[in-house]
Amino acid sequence: MLYLMSTTVIPHGADGTWVMSTVTAEQARAIVRDQHISAVGHESSAAAMSAALGIPVAAQRLTVQPEPGDEFLCMRLHRRPPEGVVLDREQLESIGYSWALLRYDGTR
Repeated sequence: MLYLMSTTVIPHGADGTWVMSTVTAEQARAIVRDQHISAVGHESSAAAMSAALGIPVAAQRLTVQPEPGDEFLCMRLHRRPPEGVVLDREQLESIGYSWALLRYDGTR
Protein backbone atom coordinates (compact mmCIF):
# COMPACT_ATOMS: atom_id res chain seq x y z
CA MET A 1 0.00 0.00 0.00
CA LEU A 2 1.11 3.57 -0.59
CA TYR A 3 0.55 6.01 2.27
CA LEU A 4 0.80 9.79 2.01
CA MET A 5 2.32 11.52 5.02
CA SER A 6 3.30 15.08 5.86
CA THR A 7 6.50 14.04 7.63
CA THR A 8 9.18 11.37 7.49
CA VAL A 9 8.39 9.53 10.69
CA ILE A 10 8.53 5.80 11.28
CA PRO A 11 5.23 4.64 12.78
CA HIS A 12 5.30 3.34 16.35
CA GLY A 13 5.84 -0.41 16.54
CA ALA A 14 7.20 -0.66 12.98
CA ASP A 15 10.63 -1.99 13.92
CA GLY A 16 12.72 -3.35 11.13
CA THR A 17 14.41 -2.23 7.97
CA TRP A 18 13.36 1.00 6.30
CA VAL A 19 14.79 2.46 3.12
CA MET A 20 14.44 6.17 2.38
CA SER A 21 15.23 8.01 -0.82
CA THR A 22 14.75 11.60 -1.89
CA VAL A 23 12.49 11.97 -4.92
CA THR A 24 11.79 14.94 -7.15
CA ALA A 25 8.36 16.56 -7.39
CA GLU A 26 7.95 14.95 -10.81
CA GLN A 27 8.82 11.53 -9.39
CA ALA A 28 6.42 12.11 -6.47
CA ARG A 29 3.58 12.76 -8.92
CA ALA A 30 4.48 9.57 -10.81
CA ILE A 31 4.60 7.50 -7.59
CA VAL A 32 1.08 8.42 -6.55
CA ARG A 33 -1.35 5.84 -7.76
CA ASP A 34 -5.08 5.32 -7.52
CA GLN A 35 -4.86 3.14 -4.44
CA HIS A 36 -3.28 5.18 -1.69
CA ILE A 37 -4.23 6.13 1.85
CA SER A 38 -3.73 9.61 3.20
CA ALA A 39 -2.34 9.78 6.72
CA VAL A 40 -1.87 13.55 6.46
CA GLY A 41 -3.05 15.05 9.71
CA HIS A 42 -3.56 18.74 8.88
CA GLU A 43 -5.77 20.46 6.30
CA SER A 44 -3.02 22.86 5.22
CA SER A 45 -0.57 20.02 4.54
CA ALA A 46 -3.24 18.08 2.66
CA ALA A 47 -4.02 21.16 0.55
CA ALA A 48 -0.35 21.74 -0.28
CA MET A 49 0.10 18.08 -1.18
CA SER A 50 -3.06 18.12 -3.33
CA ALA A 51 -1.76 21.08 -5.31
CA ALA A 52 1.76 19.66 -5.70
CA LEU A 53 0.69 16.12 -6.59
CA GLY A 54 -2.33 17.01 -8.71
CA ILE A 55 -4.67 14.68 -6.81
CA PRO A 56 -7.12 15.13 -3.94
CA VAL A 57 -5.39 14.46 -0.61
CA ALA A 58 -7.69 14.08 2.39
CA ALA A 59 -6.68 15.31 5.83
CA GLN A 60 -7.12 12.43 8.24
CA ARG A 61 -5.14 11.51 11.30
CA LEU A 62 -4.52 7.78 11.05
CA THR A 63 -2.38 5.37 12.98
CA VAL A 64 -0.62 3.28 10.36
CA GLN A 65 0.45 -0.31 10.96
CA PRO A 66 2.72 -0.96 7.97
CA GLU A 67 3.21 -4.32 6.33
CA PRO A 68 6.42 -5.32 4.53
CA GLY A 69 6.48 -3.68 1.11
CA ASP A 70 4.36 -0.68 2.13
CA GLU A 71 5.61 2.68 0.91
CA PHE A 72 5.21 6.19 2.31
CA LEU A 73 5.40 9.28 0.14
CA CYS A 74 6.36 12.02 2.58
CA MET A 75 6.49 15.81 2.45
CA ARG A 76 9.72 17.02 4.10
CA LEU A 77 9.73 20.62 5.33
CA HIS A 78 13.01 22.44 4.74
CA ARG A 79 13.08 23.58 8.36
CA ARG A 80 11.25 22.86 11.58
CA PRO A 81 8.18 24.97 12.35
CA PRO A 82 8.06 26.89 15.64
CA GLU A 83 7.01 24.96 18.75
CA GLY A 84 3.24 24.37 18.97
CA VAL A 85 2.43 26.12 15.67
CA VAL A 86 0.17 24.58 13.04
CA LEU A 87 1.25 26.14 9.75
CA ASP A 88 -1.22 27.31 7.15
CA ARG A 89 -0.64 26.52 3.49
CA GLU A 90 1.03 29.87 2.77
CA GLN A 91 3.51 29.29 5.61
CA LEU A 92 4.23 25.76 4.36
CA GLU A 93 4.95 27.10 0.89
CA SER A 94 7.22 29.84 2.27
CA ILE A 95 9.27 27.33 4.30
CA GLY A 96 9.47 25.03 1.30
CA TYR A 97 9.51 21.27 1.16
CA SER A 98 10.84 18.33 -0.76
CA TRP A 99 9.73 14.72 -1.13
CA ALA A 100 10.95 11.41 0.26
CA LEU A 101 9.87 7.85 -0.36
CA LEU A 102 10.09 5.46 2.58
CA ARG A 103 9.74 1.71 2.05
CA TYR A 104 9.18 -0.75 4.89
CA ASP A 105 10.98 -4.04 4.33
CA GLY A 106 9.88 -5.66 7.59
CA THR A 107 11.63 -6.94 10.68
CA ARG A 108 15.03 -8.53 10.74
